[in-house]
Formats: sequence, structure tokens, C-alpha cells
Amino acid sequence: MTDEANNETTQRRSDGRRVVLGFGSTFWEGPAGWLLVLLVVAAGIAAITFVYKSGDEGGQADLVVDIDDVMVNSLPGAIITGMELRVLDGMPAGDDEDFFAVMIDNIHVARPAAGIADAPLVIEALAEGNITRLMAFFTDDMDLRRIGPVRSARPYFIDWAAEYGAVYIHVGGSPDALDLLAASSVRNLNQFFWGGYFWRDRDRYAPHNVITSTDLLHEALEEFNVVATEVDNTRPFKGGGPDSIIIEGTSAEEIRIDYSTPTYRVVWSYDKETNRYARYQGRGEFTDETDRQVLADNIIVQITDMEVVDRVGRREVRTVGEGDAIVFRDGQAIEAKWLKENGGRTKYIYTYISDEIPLNVGTTWIEVVGDEEMVEYESEKVREQ
Repeated sequence: MTDEANNETTQRRSDGRRVVLGFGSTFWEGPAGWLLVLLVVAAGIAAITFVYKSGDEGGQADLVVDIDDVMVNSLPGAIITGMELRVLDGMPAGDDEDFFAVMIDNIHVARPAAGIADAPLVIEALAEGNITRLMAFFTDDMDLRRIGPVRSARPYFIDWAAEYGAVYIHVGGSPDALDLLAASSVRNLNQFFWGGYFWRDRDRYAPHNVITSTDLLHEALEEFNVVATEVDNTRPFKGGGPDSIIIEGTSAEEIRIDYSTPTYRVVWSYDKETNRYARYQGRGEFTDETDRQVLADNIIVQITDMEVVDRVGRREVRTVGEGDAIVFRDGQAIEAKWLKENGGRTKYIYTYISDEIPLNVGTTWIEVVGDEEMVEYESEKVREQ
């Protein structure tokens, strides 16, 4: 373009600006001036509306990301809302989803257990002989070829399984437990009567060798054809991951639970880089039968009344009412209360307000003890609650 053409373009733009800005005061006082003002205002409103709508649609599109990223890596520390979450672990809930609560043997000769590292929720408590027993929860859409060794029922574990509407999986049980199952609406699968959904592992010693799988449990569920009990399947969860830590307790990077003898002493060790806890029991790592160490995102200690009720050493454990608890999350210990009404789910609430403590998305272990002195943790005051 020549200098002459450039000059011509510049002159035309300058003339245009002079035309607009050169209106006199009489123009703005007359109808033409007001009409021009209204046109400008209308154009501005139209532009703002267009941008708002476009931005809103664009914002929604930007939020469509992989659901695992939303649940685990996004919204650090914020309470997750706007979607139905699975009560076991905070992952998206499926339609008509069923849970299995499997009694797992934890005597030293039965270890390592199969499938225990995959369970999104595990509840541990003492049984007779000062041996702890585990109840591991699984969903019917999981693909686990081996779960076990499966062991016998106890009344307090039945109560906890019922909170989640789970199908209770066991091999026989104490007289009180079997009476409770017969009188309740809890769906259960007893290997004594449904042996086709279990098998005996020849590489393990009886009675610590009863194994099942999610495929077999799903087949059993279809044969039951029983509608699940309506339960409270909601729980607050927050965004997880190493960047989601919220300071609201005391530091607790190592948790020690002295259930009884050294082989049943549990240690949970916190790793800040992953924001997870690694489990140790006895003299080493607590692993499943594939040598994977058991990890958790939340550890809950529930303190309740326990009493030995017979010569065998069976226990009565209070599962209803309220008591003290400690929620370990993000490398911290949060003093809490547990609360459960008849027919409800056990909730872990703050000591100073009635709100339920949000958990990290992922695996939770609930450690039930009869005395707070059974629990120790390394503590350094972070902030007064």
C-alpha cells in the first residue's frame, strides 16, 4: 500500500470520528440524540447478553472432564456436590448398585487375605480369642476372582452391614448371629447352605480356606431376586489428593492400634506425598495375597462398649447410640463423635457442631476398639478447634 493510500485511509477515519464527536448540544437535546442513546444502550445490552450466554455454555463445556479427575484431583479440599456419590468411597454411584459385606479371616495363619487391598471400605473389630476379624465391602460391578478366606458371622458385624444395605457373606456364625439373621431382613449368603458360591482352596488349611469371587456373589444376588432395603447411602466427601489437605486437627503421621498380642497390633503410616496411609500389622507390611500393601485414604477409630459374654470369648459390642471417635485424614487427627440411631448409618461428626466430617474420596478403614488407650498416634498441635 502506498503512502498516498495510507494517508487517504487515515483521513477518512479521522473525518468519521469528527462527525460523531462534532454533534452540538442541540443534537443531544433533541429526539435524534435520545434515539441514538437508546440505540447504543440496546446494543450494549445485546452484547452483554450474548457474551453471558456464550460464556455460560462454554463454562459448562469446560467442566466436562474425566470423572476420576473431578473426584480425586479437582476441587481440592472442597465438599463435592452436584452428583450422587457412593457411600463406600465417594465415587459416582451406579444405578441399583449392590454391596457385599464379606467376613474376612485375620488370624495369622490365614494371611494374606485375597481381595482385601481392593475393598473400598473395611471394618475391623475383635472377636473371640483377642483375634480381630475384618468385614470388607465390595460392589457387584467389581471383578475380583478371589475374596477370602471367608469366616463366620457375629451380631455386631451384621448391624454394620445392614447400615449399607449390603448382602452379608459368611460361613456359619455364632448362635446369636444366626438368630439375628433369621429374624432380620438382612440379605445374607451362608456358605453352609449356598456352597456352590464358594470353594475350598487346597493351598490353605481348613477352616481358613473358604474363597469366593465377585462373579459368584453376583450370580447369587441374581438368584436371590430380593429388593434391597432402603438405607441412607449418602456421606459427605471432599476433593482428594496431595493438594487437598485441610488443616483442622492435630498432626498424626503414625497411628498405632494395640488390639491384643503383637500379631494383631496395627500401624497406619501416613505419606504426605500421596496423602494416603499404609497398613502394617505384626512385624511387617499388611499385604494381600498378590503382595500389594493395603492403603487407605481415611482411618476412623470408633470407641464403644465391648463385653465378653461367654466362655468361648464371644463379645457383645454396642453399635447404637453415641461415643467418642477419631477421624484420621490428611495426616491429621480430628476429634469426633460417632452417632447411630436404630436403623440408621453410623455417622462421624465434629465434637463442636453436628455436621458429619467429610472424608477423602477413596478407601476407608474403620477400627472399632473398646478403649481409647488402645490407640496412640504421634501428635503435634496444629490448630485449636
